[in-house]
Amino acid sequence: MVYDDIIVGSGLAALATALGLAPSRKVLVLGGPETGQLEFYGDQKSIPSSYSGVGGLGNFWHGVIPTAIRAPYARECRSEIAELFQYFYPRTSIQEKIDQRWLFVPRRPVRPRREWERLSRERGDNLRFVPLAVDRFDTRGGGQTVLAADETFKSRRLWIAAGVLNSPKILSRSVSPDLRRAFISDHIICYAGQIHQHTPDYSPPQVERAGDGFWLAFEFSSDGDALLTQRPARFDYRTLDRGIEQRAVYGLPTNSAMVRLLKTTSPGLVAEAIFNKFGLFPRSPVLSVYAQLLVRDALDFSREDAALKPIDHNAAQAVSRLSLPWPALLRTGRPDLFLRGIHLHHSIDLDALNAAGLASDESAVRVVDASTISGIGPEHHSFYTMARAYRLAREASS
Repeated sequence: MVYDDIIVGSGLAALATALGLAPSRKVLVLGGPETGQLEFYGDQKSIPSSYSGVGGLGNFWHGVIPTAIRAPYARECRSEIAELFQYFYPRTSIQEKIDQRWLFVPRRPVRPRREWERLSRERGDNLRFVPLAVDRFDTRGGGQTVLAADETFKSRRLWIAAGVLNSPKILSRSVSPDLRRAFISDHIICYAGQIHQHTPDYSPPQVERAGDGFWLAFEFSSDGDALLTQRPARFDYRTLDRGIEQRAVYGLPTNSAMVRLLKTTSPGLVAEAIFNKFGLFPRSPVLSVYAQLLVRDALDFSREDAALKPIDHNAAQAVSRLSLPWPALLRTGRPDLFLRGIHLHHSIDLDALNAAGLASDESAVRVVDASTISGIGPEHHSFYTMARAYRLAREASS
């Protein structure tokens, strides 16, 4: 059988691609092995960097959705952002938040495995999901031939959404090693310091309740390169730099994070976690300020068979350039401590991709995950990337 579309991957970008394709199309999803492999940033194995399996890193996404839409790749997807949001969160309106500095924290993050089951019910026989990992593809002879395990599949169009680590590896094996960059960019999250709620010219965090979660206002740094959030600093966290290492718990997969949290002896950590998850008790005399920063070429990706190697001086330079809008902020004494996010991007050489003819709207092979996004901006990128994939798929199948 020749499918209209084959989607490689089953994470958030792959899911959005399927949603964007016309329901009448015959679509095959090669979703990765049923028993997946989780990789981490470092030896401590606390923060996942990739998941080669059904659902991808969407299995561990916290679900935060921003609405300022500053990044160029996202600005052209305003309507798609609103449509996808309405699909997943029908009891909450996003329209009045578009282009405003808000983060939506849902009660239930989008989980690809659950959503694939829902979409399969909606599309019926037009959507086939096979839990296989793709080795490579071949564009010779007309159409697209995809090799996965010992099986071969054919389609008229191919969508690559295997993740920031796996997509360039597939392209390297299928087209050219030149498509794979030697570096990957990322976000890091650092603790910037503390500020008192009654500081002149300072606005404490705003929280608005919604049907499917809550909205949290945020700020940008003075130069616009960082996303800033303020969290209540209660109990032991009222002391500057208290518990910076403990905050690494938020990088853990959800179940492990909750176990660690319940065992903690820090009431400040518990109070901050409750605010992060539910938006409860935002008013506090002292607030912790966090910054989400873009680090270009944050990780060494030069060896396919080796773990990602952090390039520490690039992260340190990003932290040193942090410009905060509040002169009264009591700055941290430990700028060397930060958390690496789950925001990997730009692992494919865009010039090489264009030279290979895989970056145009006419191409029958498109890469739709964050591996092809270079200017990601300071905001959380996952939902924006979904909207971009959704738009590309909808345009191609209209």
